[in-house]
Amino acid sequence: MYTLCMKKKVLIGLSWPYANGRLHIGHVASSLPADALARFHRSIGNDVSFVTGSDCYGTPILVRATAEGITPTELANKYHAYHDADFKALGFTFDNYDKTISERHHKFVKKFHEELYKSEYIYEKTAPQLYCDKCNKFLPDRYVEGVCPFCKKDAKGDSCESCGKILEPEDLKNPKCLLCKGTPVVKDQTQLYLKLSALQGQIQKFFDERKNTWTQNAQGLTQRYLNEGLRDRAITRSMDWGIPIPKAGWDDRRIYIWAENVLGYLSASTDEFIQSGRSKGVQGSPLVHYYVHAKDNIPFHSIILPALIMANSKTKYHLPDIIVSSEYVTVNGQKLSKSKGNNIDAHTLFEKFDADMVRYYFLRTVNDKRDSNFTLEDFVNIVNGELVNNFGNLVNRTLSFAKTRLADAKVFLVETKEIKDHLRKAKEEFSNLMHAGQVNKALARAMELVNFGNKHFDDCKPWISIKSNVNKCAQDISEVIAIIIVAGNLLKPFIPTACEKLERWLSGDTIGDIEILFKRLDLKEITI
Repeated sequence: MYTLCMKKKVLIGLSWPYANGRLHIGHVASSLPADALARFHRSIGNDVSFVTGSDCYGTPILVRATAEGITPTELANKYHAYHDADFKALGFTFDNYDKTISERHHKFVKKFHEELYKSEYIYEKTAPQLYCDKCNKFLPDRYVEGVCPFCKKDAKGDSCESCGKILEPEDLKNPKCLLCKGTPVVKDQTQLYLKLSALQGQIQKFFDERKNTWTQNAQGLTQRYLNEGLRDRAITRSMDWGIPIPKAGWDDRRIYIWAENVLGYLSASTDEFIQSGRSKGVQGSPLVHYYVHAKDNIPFHSIILPALIMANSKTKYHLPDIIVSSEYVTVNGQKLSKSKGNNIDAHTLFEKFDADMVRYYFLRTVNDKRDSNFTLEDFVNIVNGELVNNFGNLVNRTLSFAKTRLADAKVFLVETKEIKDHLRKAKEEFSNLMHAGQVNKALARAMELVNFGNKHFDDCKPWISIKSNVNKCAQDISEVIAIIIVAGNLLKPFIPTACEKLERWLSGDTIGDIEILFKRLDLKEITI
């Protein structure tokens, strides 16, 4: 598709969804840019490690397992299989889809933490932790709900969705045990802590070097955390579900989930993709890391993961380069909620619509500046207006005309300098946007080329010129086909199935048998 001066190794890390339920459309929306990036980089000859997996530890798994009456391991494996199937149905091309309960992840995390504990940035500290007398256990983050001490709104024990603050359960006002609804008490407990406060300067420098390659929301939220000052955080917790702590005398505690799940990107890849020294950003580096997720995951990738890597005392793992973070998806103007009946599972969409339609809609609408609102009417309008009427119409009317009206004429003539220059500029601008992780802008640029193709077809009026100058008509149609070929290449990371069909139709000396590229949706016939 394109050529590069220097072949790169590209790690694309997609945030790991909790294995406690089916993927919903919010997961899909924030995840799709990662697959588009992986497909793009492979198409230009880069080596790609596109990884993610199921996040199997943490209290959300315990809570759901209790509700379903099965073990946490059984629950994690159950939803891991669902996630794997759902991602495949949507055309995701992972190089490794792992899970945090895998032997591979355990082995890597154990080694990483053994090295980490030799660092000056890890220390023991006795601090208060919430304890439920009725349940007879210490309460990790998601076992506690209460009121955020900063914005005064309801929050979970690990973070506040309203204001974005990272929290500890002990921070909450009016805390309640999620299991019994009782009020927990405070007991002292010794844990291992990561000295984030001492890493503030390094993280600020890292941020300053890379922030211009991050999405707007990632820049803003990270700078806010740094301005407020980083607080030391416990990296261990008193619980029995998690990865054992590789340190003598700590058998009754586990590695805190946030200190091991972000290491999954490294554990799921090979050394050639993760060890490079601590290079300064993308320019000139043969190794590039993209991290793709929803906005609630920003601090874990812009602060926590870099901090863990910086604190590691032995191996120089590559730091994140480009952060691609999406705002949330609402449904009919409301936050996703199972209780309100608007928590649409991913499989509900791809069982009703072509995967390309689902991919295109979310890649087109989700962004880093404001929440995108899913409605069935909007989905149908965008698919019909842009995939059916625009791209599909350009392909079908052009190729049909060439097959039926120009069967004896020479098509695929050399395009004019004007067309060549236009295509060169489109490819260059598209490539620059994709390299920068600006996926939705790259998609918009590809669709501008489609618009240009439709306009060129209309301006040339081949249905008239064929009657008076068949060679000019053939030349015009061949130019539109040249535009279609490039547009198809640009759009392939986004709507791969349709573009693969197009490639087959144009793969020989003559145009192959064609069909309707996208079928029009009828809103009256669709229910979700």
